[in-house]
Amino acid sequence: MQKQYIYQTGTINSLLEAVYAGDTSMEQMLQHGDFGLGALDNIDGELIIHEGVCYRADATGKLHILDKDIHTPFAVVNKFIPEQKFTVKDLDFKSLEAVVAEHFISSNLIYAIRVTGKFQHLDLRSEHCTCRPYKRLTEILPNLQTTFIANNVSGVMVGVWFPKYMAQLNVPGFHFHFIDDFCKIGGHVFGFQLEEATIELQVLHGFQLALIENQDFYQANLNIQNESAVASVEQVRT
Repeated sequence: MQKQYIYQTGTINSLLEAVYAGDTSMEQMLQHGDFGLGALDNIDGELIIHEGVCYRADATGKLHILDKDIHTPFAVVNKFIPEQKFTVKDLDFKSLEAVVAEHFISSNLIYAIRVTGKFQHLDLRSEHCTCRPYKRLTEILPNLQTTFIANNVSGVMVGVWFPKYMAQLNVPGFHFHFIDDFCKIGGHVFGFQLEEATIELQVLHGFQLALIENQDFYQANLNIQNESAVASVEQVRT
């Protein structure tokens, strides 16, 4: 079987350090796969890529199909070819993390994860956009983000798992964005309680990184210790 790779534009550290203008379009992202997640220019909502369609979850959680020329400063995408499939019931975020991790062949690889099911509730997040002059994400996110709850909903969590040794490049651990069955509601997932779901898992044996080519990226200080910042903006668990 051919080894599958994940493609990434930007880094988590560049996003934390206010590089909010990317040089990779949705059209270019889809050249590298059909499944992924990330941010959008100016932090204008959450990006979900599912079945080859790029969606933006706006600050109210409403989903919009993105034009092909919209850009991202930080996102990942891969061709989703699941290698494992299993069902689960009655799990919250922490429990699901433990169950999925049991299926990893190594904690040194990258994984793409699709969770399709029925949820009693999901705790979701998205953002209003920002503008120049840009400030660090930890400074502005409390005023930009909105949180909301989706109750009794069916849909898909699009997810990735990155190993800790890659923490300067991407969010270590599990990272999920949600899209409902009707493509109406979505966002970054902080927490959930699922009733039942099918989990599909893909091992990714390679990583392709496209660094952003603009002055924001060139001048950013990316040599930062990011653990507390990543935890505050990406890894809240409810």
